Amino acid sequence: MLALGASDCEALRVGWLAQPANTVSSLAYVVAAAAVLWRGGPRVPAVALGIVGLGSVLYHGPMSPGAETVHGGSILAMLAVGAVAWKRGALPRPPVAALAALGAGVAVNLLTRTGAPLCRPDSLVQGHAAWHVLTAAAAAAWLGRRVAPPRPSTATATGPVPATERRRRAAPATSDPAGRPAPP
Repeated sequence: MLALGASDCEALRVGWLAQPANTVSSLAYVVAAAAVLWRGGPRVPAVALGIVGLGSVLYHGPMSPGAETVHGGSILAMLAVGAVAWKRGALPRPPVAALAALGAGVAVNLLTRTGAPLCRPDSLVQGHAAWHVLTAAAAAAWLGRRVAPPRPSTATATGPVPATERRRRAAPATSDPAGRPAPP
């Protein structure tokens, strides 16, 4: 039981919430998932993100038997779902805001893990909790973006449109369909 959360710096407490800051901050993934769904983002990755939040609550909160497996499994499942969605072109390139939030989360996590220079086990402010919030924000910023629709093509089902046809389509109407000059 003590191995659970051992690298997350926050001191383990007696009670239902073994790591209160890390437990509450885990809900950021659920909020991020709801925001992605509300914005019309991809459903399966959003649901996977929400499940990561619930697994993280179990892991940092009650730390019941199997919580570590649920936590780790939900993260692996979300990564797999994300990889499949990316490969299928269902996800856009991550925006700069998502990359910045992810980078900040990684830096905070590395500096505040157990044994790291900024680890303060009894502090109300926990680096791993900040990791939760920053990575949830990164996921929401990325998944909440819509994939841009494909640009209209100058090709038709039978092949490219000839240059004369492209010019005719782009030119203002100067005659009627019979070829007579348009009235002034």
